Amino acid sequence: MNGLSTISGEFRLAERESAFQAERLPESRRHAHNLFILSAILNILFLMSDWRFAGTPHFWVAVPARLTVILWSILCLLLCRRMTSFPAVERICFAWQVVTAIGVSFLVSSRSDIAIFVLVMLPLVFYLVVPTSFRGNVGGGLGCCIALLIGYLAPAPHSSTMPGMVLAMLMLHCGMWIAIARNNRLQRQEWTAGQVAQAVQLELANSRDTLERMFMAVPLPLLVTRHDGRVLRLNRAATDAYAAGHDVRLENVEQTYVDLPVRDELFAMLQRGEAVENFECRLRRADGALRHALLSSRPIVINAEPCFMTSVVDITERKQAERHLERLAMSDALTGLANRAHFMAAVTQATVASNDRAQLAVLLIDLDEFKRVNDTAGHDAGDALLCAVAGRLRHALRPGDLVARMGGDEFAVLLTRLPDTDTLQPILARIADHLHAPLDYRGRPLECRVSIGVALFPDHGDDVTALVKHADIALYHAKNNGRGRAVIFGPDLLESWDRETAMLDRARHILARERPCPWYQPKIALDTDAIVGFEALFRCPTDDGTVIMPADIAAAFEHPELGPAITSQMIEGIIADCVRWRDAGLAVGHIALNVSGADLNDDNFVDHLLERLSQAGLPPAMIELEVTESVFLGRNADRVGQVLNRLSEAGIAIALDDFGTGYASLSHLKQFPIDIIKIDQRFVRDLETDPDDAAIVRTVLNLAYSLGIRTVAEGVENGHQVDYLRAGGCHYGQGYHFGAAMPAAAVTELLARQGLARPARK
Repeated sequence: MNGLSTISGEFRLAERESAFQAERLPESRRHAHNLFILSAILNILFLMSDWRFAGTPHFWVAVPARLTVILWSILCLLLCRRMTSFPAVERICFAWQVVTAIGVSFLVSSRSDIAIFVLVMLPLVFYLVVPTSFRGNVGGGLGCCIALLIGYLAPAPHSSTMPGMVLAMLMLHCGMWIAIARNNRLQRQEWTAGQVAQAVQLELANSRDTLERMFMAVPLPLLVTRHDGRVLRLNRAATDAYAAGHDVRLENVEQTYVDLPVRDELFAMLQRGEAVENFECRLRRADGALRHALLSSRPIVINAEPCFMTSVVDITERKQAERHLERLAMSDALTGLANRAHFMAAVTQATVASNDRAQLAVLLIDLDEFKRVNDTAGHDAGDALLCAVAGRLRHALRPGDLVARMGGDEFAVLLTRLPDTDTLQPILARIADHLHAPLDYRGRPLECRVSIGVALFPDHGDDVTALVKHADIALYHAKNNGRGRAVIFGPDLLESWDRETAMLDRARHILARERPCPWYQPKIALDTDAIVGFEALFRCPTDDGTVIMPADIAAAFEHPELGPAITSQMIEGIIADCVRWRDAGLAVGHIALNVSGADLNDDNFVDHLLERLSQAGLPPAMIELEVTESVFLGRNADRVGQVLNRLSEAGIAIALDDFGTGYASLSHLKQFPIDIIKIDQRFVRDLETDPDDAAIVRTVLNLAYSLGIRTVAEGVENGHQVDYLRAGGCHYGQGYHFGAAMPAAAVTELLARQGLARPARK
């Protein structure tokens, strides 16, 4: 009837038994914890008594067994934190019972005076103390008894007292089974009665006495007030919070409100009969402290008089936590500056509030070569540099200007109250002076140079999205034009940005879906008119018959990702063509390939090129790399020099392309391993009609002759230019006079027609 088993005293329904055990889990865990502690302590005490066996064979049985029980009890004690459910308690207690019973069975094999006592007491402990289920108690007690009997009787298994001991233990266990079942039944009946009592209490919650007790016991302040605000009842929490003490009553709630307009609004809502939920206001407590609170009010009737019952939830700590989280969410953890979200919100607010269309300025500031600082000095130095930049920006700006860290090494500044554009220049100069000053980190100098992009409101945009985008475009141009400078946005920059963006998008499309390949323009020895090699030029034939030229995607060649990707495809095409020409017995000479700064800054460029040449069985001397002087500019000159030296040592010739159009050409010839000078076509094109161009060409040829450097003239278009160059000592010519760039198949036909074929390799 009551759902209890007559044998075990436990609930027949597994769900109900699980609920009972789950509710008693803390007590079960505590009992298990105490059991393991007492087991360890008592066995340590017994260990000291086990020394009486010293000198006997049993000593070497008793001491290891005792130590095992002690150590196992300590291990089970450590596992108590894993007892997060009653089955876990059962498993650990069962493990303790097994090891303890086996260990003690070895101990009682001594058949000492205390052994008989242990035979009786340890099963009783397993029955009465171990916090487990009926099967755990009975199984543990019975198993322990069997193990102890085996250990006790092992020295004399056929003892005359054995049947009597077995029967005595059986009687003991039967009595314990009955006691355990009875105890289980009483516990569960008591628990069931408690459950029923709780249900009855809930049913009686509508009674006046119960409501009164609940009203007074609620930890939230509760107030019963008339419509005019006079207080009828307070619970204890309200008395402690908003009255001076139990002897002084809070007469009217009006005296607790800090903001009178808020009070009037609340009273108006109540008078209209509107439900008040989570109405936020500030209240003054009895001790004078101001607290933020949420009020919820409902109309009730007390003695036929309409009243209100209002609950008060103190949210002061929550408001403080919200403000703290808001500060964390709107600030940068490293520098303490505003973060990107804060900056964007501030710009939005400033543009909306600028009714008089006063000028604002958004500055995006990027650290030049910040990655180099991290790579060479470590990330700690990089963090120190970022913090130093944050501090210097604060000192460089005016009060009221906002500084933010947008992420990584990019900062942003919002300048307000700018009368005109001229006011901006001194601020930019002051920022540059502060940021470019030397910085020392642990005795190591760190160079701090920044590029700045500027966009003005409302000239360059009337919302935050446009301003930040245009400032970013200006920053991009500042970094692409030498860095360490400030650039103010203008329409021309947007056009250039759109043009470059279109080039990059087209390059990505080409790499993903088209088939770019090298075309080859012949290079002729001017003294013999023989083909000495070709320059590989980027071409991408399309399905509609057009050919995409390098100028169509010029910006992609300097892109740090797209540039190396294009060059890699060019290298693969060149090597495949060279292998076919070699196998066909065609002598093509060398193949020149243009490489950019992005290629030379790629860590894998040199290894990839040399590895592919080795795999194809092509000598490095077959490849010639053409670089422009722009790759020598900037802070990567040392790295570029190292890369070129590696290539030169491997046997690859280095050509300086477009010579004379860059900067410091003579120093580059001395500093870097230059084997060939290519005279730019703009000097060759007009050398017949422009004496200046002719003089420049003659000077370059004389310089190259003096330094022992070969020369190539680009853009040769007629025989008069050939004669002039040949007479000046120019080694090679390249241009439409000798041939335009052509596909690999046309190169094969050209070499075959000229009779330059040789027997194919076997």
